[in-house]
Amino acid sequence: MAENEFEQFLSESFREGVYFRELRLSEKEVLSLKEHYPQASIQKTSEVNDAFSKSWYEINLMPIEKKSETLESIRHENTRLKRELESLRKLKK
Repeated sequence: MAENEFEQFLSESFREGVYFRELRLSEKEVLSLKEHYPQASIQKTSEVNDAFSKSWYEINLMPIEKKSETLESIRHENTRLKRELESLRKLKK
């Protein structure tokens, strides 16, 4: 997949407030995704098992910070969830 095609694929995959997806990607595509979204959480969920050398990954563009639950971290998560709900409401209309 060409770089601009992959950028379009990412844009379509994470449009309209979607922050979490499971995608089948090659190692090169994972590296490109890390360049576009350096804060993203990327976890491999399967091993390579096809002719295209791709594996399944869980991608979260807005991962929760790995801190103990302080009042500030709870407020941050609350704000993030409000934004996500608002995006989904706009999508439903």
